Amino acid sequence: MIFALALAGCDRDKVTVQQVPKDDQTAQAPMVSQPGAATVPANPHAGMDMGMGMGAPVQPKLKYTLPSGWKEKEAGQMRVGSFEAPAKDGQSADVSIIPLAMMPPETELQNLNMWRSAVGLPPAEKVESTPVTIGSAQGKLYEVSGENATGRILVAVLDREGKSWYFKMNGPDAVVREQKPAFLDFVKSVSFDAAPATAMAAPLMSVPAESAVTPANSGGPLPTGWKEVPATQFLLAKYVIQGTGDAKAEVNVSRTGGGMLPNVLRWCGQLGLPPISEEDFSKKAQSVDVAGAKATLVDMTGTDMKTGKPARLVGIIVPGVNDSGFYKIMGDPQIVGQQKDAFTKFVQTAKFGN
Repeated sequence: MIFALALAGCDRDKVTVQQVPKDDQTAQAPMVSQPGAATVPANPHAGMDMGMGMGAPVQPKLKYTLPSGWKEKEAGQMRVGSFEAPAKDGQSADVSIIPLAMMPPETELQNLNMWRSAVGLPPAEKVESTPVTIGSAQGKLYEVSGENATGRILVAVLDREGKSWYFKMNGPDAVVREQKPAFLDFVKSVSFDAAPATAMAAPLMSVPAESAVTPANSGGPLPTGWKEVPATQFLLAKYVIQGTGDAKAEVNVSRTGGGMLPNVLRWCGQLGLPPISEEDFSKKAQSVDVAGAKATLVDMTGTDMKTGKPARLVGIIVPGVNDSGFYKIMGDPQIVGQQKDAFTKFVQTAKFGN
């Protein structure tokens, strides 16, 4: 079953997330709320985005004081907290808490431009932020607005213990301006309780970087037409599928702790596509069954920014305890379409060996 992503600024016909048959029986963790205060336990679905697999340690409990009038909503797949902040005129703003694996500094401008795109603003050339108190620490506050903006966004970001915590308010300009003091009080009230120790699952990707990736049958043949080539510095394995003339596709396998969404944003950039909204991605992203874990498959079509030719990209992200496996086939749209099933089966049965 294929779901089209309703992406902010991204052609809905060019990006899809596909669900391979699954049997997901993971229960949503209940949220416990008291008047004026709340504690959010870990969202079991959020681990996919933070590079954690089944059996990984849970998130620390997040405590905060809920502003007067704010209402809790269902957290969703990537959120560990979700709220409605109503204004006096009956309108409301959406507030979310999303933890992601800490991203490299160069993604800061990319994130800002993703938020600007969501309210109809053109990309910025530089990042502007102000200090903000989040709990007992200092984070960064980004305020996205403008004369031609369709709304206003506030994002407070705190880097903590290898993860970035995003506290975001999004809504009509007047509502967000009215609720800004409450939002700042909210993030200032945040505190983290250490998560209880849990049994660690064996890392899905805990192998030396020089290890090869092969189909499940050790020594078995690669899919038809695949040729293994030397992997570059940041890849575990690389394969080339040659078509007629200069048409070809490449399969890359890598391991990183950069998080799901930042890597999908990077793939968008490789295809010349605008950034993906994290809210829309979290609503549409679906699970894919792989050996021992749930993964996510993304299918995108655009223009290869290196060659200027039409290209299609199918990517599958397999979560691990400390990092995630990223499988990508990209190249000539016809070849990628023909090889998509073989690529998916390859990922579903792949294993790591020396």
